[in-house]
Amino acid sequence: MAKDKGLRLKAHVGEWGTADDVWRPCEELDEVQHGIAAAKAPAVMRCLADNRVRLNVCPTSNVMLGRVECMAMHPIRKLYDAGVKVTVNTDDALVFGPSVSEEFLGLYRAGVFRAEELDEIRLNGLTD
Repeated sequence: MAKDKGLRLKAHVGEWGTADDVWRPCEELDEVQHGIAAAKAPAVMRCLADNRVRLNVCPTSNVMLGRVECMAMHPIRKLYDAGVKVTVNTDDALVFGPSVSEEFLGLYRAGVFRAEELDEIRLNGLTD
């Protein structure tokens, strides 16, 4: 119904589970909330990139929930390098804390991205 009304299609998938969980809706969605499991499968990353599906990633919550060992090892870099459109977001501020600016700064300080790359990612969040 949302598609028929011209709305963007989103799903909350791939924070837990496998890359296959992201693969299934890859060709149908515009955005995926989280989706970091896709980094474990080149074919899924390729599907996301080819279909321009944006992943809205929440780095601090991924670390705090034990989905990622540490910020420096966050798979957002692998996704970005594979051509997947990513954004950096917060997840439940009351539980996880950091603002969006602090999320960006955390990725920068951990050496995951350069400032220019983070600016490109910031712009991804401002466009469809």
